[in-house]
Amino acid sequence: MKISVKILADFMLAGSSRQRTLVRNAKFPKLKDGRTKPQILRYTEARSSIRDFHEAGNDLKVLLTAVERLAKKKIENPEKDESRINDNIRAIKAYAAQFSKREFVVLPTPKPVYAYGGIEVSATPDLYVEEKGVKKLIKLDFNQGKSPDETVEIILKVMHEASVASNLGVKPKDVLYLDVSRQTNRSGEKLNKKLKKEIDAALATIQDMWNNIKQD
Repeated sequence: MKISVKILADFMLAGSSRQRTLVRNAKFPKLKDGRTKPQILRYTEARSSIRDFHEAGNDLKVLLTAVERLAKKKIENPEKDESRINDNIRAIKAYAAQFSKREFVVLPTPKPVYAYGGIEVSATPDLYVEEKGVKKLIKLDFNQGKSPDETVEIILKVMHEASVASNLGVKPKDVLYLDVSRQTNRSGEKLNKKLKKEIDAALATIQDMWNNIKQD
């Protein structure tokens, strides 16, 4: 059984009906005819251009070129999702305005997991970097709507616990959630131990539901 940390967070904050839908979709990622359910990764270009930017030594030309390329794509392919392209342009510009001076040295991305019972929660960061000699795990949030504080706390806690299991040597204060749209950042430094118990309880519930749920 494998789920993402975002699915776990959504599950913990959802009502019972929504919880069943989340578990069913995780258990059956394919349609009955064998086709994979469509998955829209809205901010693919923003994430890749930000990584390229830091790998190039914080060369702002990388971000400017990415914005120009997206603007050209929108003009040349009007049938494409204009809203999604605009969101990526907005995200890149917001990141450049607030976080472009952070001296991140990009490291190979690890794939830590948080295991409980028979469930593995993937907690792969958007960026794994070294800043002034300190290794950091970073989650990027580009959404225009603010994520609930509880969601952010769950993601940070799982990411840190998964990093401990993978022996990454990252402290809670160095697990970062960058809210790009609001130009703020949070860390896992002050999260309490009670949250881990709540996460484990949710995973136990997911495991019970997983074993009994059937595809519609």
